Amino acid sequence: MISTVLAFVLVSLVAIPAVFLAFGKSPTTRRAACGLLIASLAAGAVAAWRALSLGEAICLDLSAFAPLPFALAVDHLSALFLFLICAVSVPAMLFSSAYLEGHYEGLRRQVLWALMPLFLGSMVVVVTASTAFAFLFGWELMTLFSAALILVEGTDGERGHSLFIYLLMMHAGAAAVAASFFLFAGRAPGLEFAGLRAAGAAMPAGLRNAIFLLALVGFGTKAGIIPLHLWLPRAHPIAPSPVSALMSGIMLKTAVYGLVRFGFYLLPPGPSWWGYALLGAGALSGTLGALYALGEHDLKRLLAYSSVENIGLIFLAAGAAMVLAANGAVDWAVVALVAALLHAFNHAIFKSALFLGAGAVADATHTVDLEQLGGLFRHMRLAAIAMLVACGAIAGLPLLNGFVGEWLMFRSLVAGAALSKASAAIVLPAAAGVLALIGGLAASCFANVFAVTFLGRPRSAAAEHAKPVPAAMSASLALLAGACVILGVAPGLLLRPLAEVAGELIGSAAVPDGAFSIASILPYVALAVAVAIAAIAVLRRRARVTSTWGCGLPGLDERMQYTSTAFSKPLRKVFANAYRAERTVEVAPAGESYFPQAISYRSVRTTSYERALYRPAVDAIVAAAHRLRRLQTGNIQVYLLYIFLALVALLMFVRFA
Repeated sequence: MISTVLAFVLVSLVAIPAVFLAFGKSPTTRRAACGLLIASLAAGAVAAWRALSLGEAICLDLSAFAPLPFALAVDHLSALFLFLICAVSVPAMLFSSAYLEGHYEGLRRQVLWALMPLFLGSMVVVVTASTAFAFLFGWELMTLFSAALILVEGTDGERGHSLFIYLLMMHAGAAAVAASFFLFAGRAPGLEFAGLRAAGAAMPAGLRNAIFLLALVGFGTKAGIIPLHLWLPRAHPIAPSPVSALMSGIMLKTAVYGLVRFGFYLLPPGPSWWGYALLGAGALSGTLGALYALGEHDLKRLLAYSSVENIGLIFLAAGAAMVLAANGAVDWAVVALVAALLHAFNHAIFKSALFLGAGAVADATHTVDLEQLGGLFRHMRLAAIAMLVACGAIAGLPLLNGFVGEWLMFRSLVAGAALSKASAAIVLPAAAGVLALIGGLAASCFANVFAVTFLGRPRSAAAEHAKPVPAAMSASLALLAGACVILGVAPGLLLRPLAEVAGELIGSAAVPDGAFSIASILPYVALAVAVAIAAIAVLRRRARVTSTWGCGLPGLDERMQYTSTAFSKPLRKVFANAYRAERTVEVAPAGESYFPQAISYRSVRTTSYERALYRPAVDAIVAAAHRLRRLQTGNIQVYLLYIFLALVALLMFVRFA
């Protein structure tokens, strides 16, 4: 039955786009097709949950329709990510039903509606593929469909450059992923994952290390790990808000799935340095991602950098699992891997809510510049409350879903202090300190986001005259916020199946006593907090309400409140070396520093990895291209000579290689 539902979901995701393109001019047809899309995704979520909780395996062989072995299968790990894709897509599509109708028209709207199911279908193929060809096929389609969704917005100015960087880095990452599969060639009996896994166990250590490093680069590029994240803060802000939610909330998790599939399934247990590599990448990405997010005032760009931070946390937990397993602490390794998978799932929920919330803000005010917002709570109460819940969840506040994953990360990292190997006993607890720093920075960042956006007074006419958002947008945000609360209060709903997934991958079904005890405590804490809030609400009715004191001035105005830049300035000064801002001050007229007519101040944040890594490489490529232009003579005889020399070189290589 489950395989039938999976086939139905895939057929729906391929057939519904044709309906949108052929008959999408009719509003009734669009609503019906959207309803069918949501229903098929909901059915897929139910089937995936059944496969995850009951352990039912699914296999769908489509090799007869493909040039190479092409099969889809759902094991515990695939079921988790399939459930993530289908479940989180439901509110995203509900939001899109209002957002796309209000922001686009004509053929552009039809194309967007047609591309989104195809984008979702490509991600379904990635997480259910059981052959290398099927995985790479879905992986490439995922890049092309996401780029097409961005392309619908246009390629004018900086947008075209950002889209070019996105495609360039995605294909570079895809090349690394393909190379990691190719290294199995000659040792595996076929392209099926089961055969690749058997071959991985018999490989020499050097070849396994090469495969792991290629997989880390390939999946790290798609996930947005620093310094391979260059595309992420460029692509997310220029995409439509529902697409940004799908890319950050779901697409990045396909990279997490790929890394876990390679690191814990296709390859045998690796050495400790694999884990240290993930720990280092995660710590760097988590810290710098949080700092860069803190310094942004474009809401969507801020959320993009926040995704870099959260991917860093996932890598941190996955690295801890590898280090713990390599040092014999397989029970705590299971806990660390559960933390990584749980945070991946939680991030899909609250980051989708935040990106959709940014779309709701843009719909109400036509801007996502934090410096132009303020006072939106009275215009969009339900959406604001949902955003408050999502901000609390991403900051790791207790009783929300982000807290549990970070707590399990902390527990597993601290447990590393008991390991016998000195390096692991030092590095893992130190990583717990990095986790605490990242959590503090994230809390500061999202306190800024909510307060500056929804509280205080409007900072612009757009915020002053904001319009209420459609009910479908508010409902989708409420669904995601409700999921944050439910999984925060009752995390056991996911912890048990996740423990089975992690146990299969690590090779141990045991977890330390009390490791998941937080799951049994939180419902009682939630009840106590609810009673306390109710009591405070009753007592507050007796409180006297008066206006805020304005330092003796007759009243407050928008100029007296904190801006986003002012709020983050103290932390940006502390971590000034991470920002590397280039500041220029121009005084007019020049030389009149005491009595100028005008002063202009410009601050551009640059990053050390762009200057030290990307800029020299780009300059070298451009210089080499200029030199190679001399070969383009326009003479046909010279071009024939090039072909002849290339053919001779190829024959010599084949003869003597």
